[in-house]
Amino acid sequence: MQTCKDAQSLAVKIRPELLAALAVLSERRQAEVLDFARFLGQCAEQNTPAEVTPEARIELRLAPSDTLLRLTGLVALGGDALVDAEALYDDNGSH
Repeated sequence: MQTCKDAQSLAVKIRPELLAALAVLSERRQAEVLDFARFLGQCAEQNTPAEVTPEARIELRLAPSDTLLRLTGLVALGGDALVDAEALYDDNGSH
């Protein structure tokens, strides 16, 4: 976690480099960078952590241990993934 002081010192180091990099760009490219910076700002606003609602939580689904034991070794390295997937989901109950 950054402290306010760390963020300020980072900004002091970056700002001159950023301005120097922008100075060598054409006005058209500077406008593109400005648009991108605004886009990043919008994304940061939208991605602020919100309070987790009960509907947004992951529902835990329990499975008996014998079910899990039957899945052990179902897919072996080097096997045929299509055959293994079909065997897993077919209705013959073999897996």
